[in-house]
Amino acid sequence: MSVTAGVREFREDLAGYIDQPEPVTITRHGQTVGLFIPVNRDRQADLDAYAEAARKANSLLAELGMTEDAVVAEFADVRRTQARES
Repeated sequence: MSVTAGVREFREDLAGYIDQPEPVTITRHGQTVGLFIPVNRDRQADLDAYAEAARKANSLLAELGMTEDAVVAEFADVRRTQARES
């Protein structure tokens, strides 16, 4: 089953269309102007991967004896140095 939406409707409810499994035919003045095909991903797998990445990052910070604030400050220093050099 295909869903049809006008350009304005599609733009206003994009988040809803992203979460549905069916393709969306996009029309303007009754003429098809595009087709949106949502990619259905396993969101729980994505969340699990992000959580694991955060655990690894926190473990590495602890291993190095650093804090998030120290990393942000070091990054800012590097950016300032690069800006001065260019």
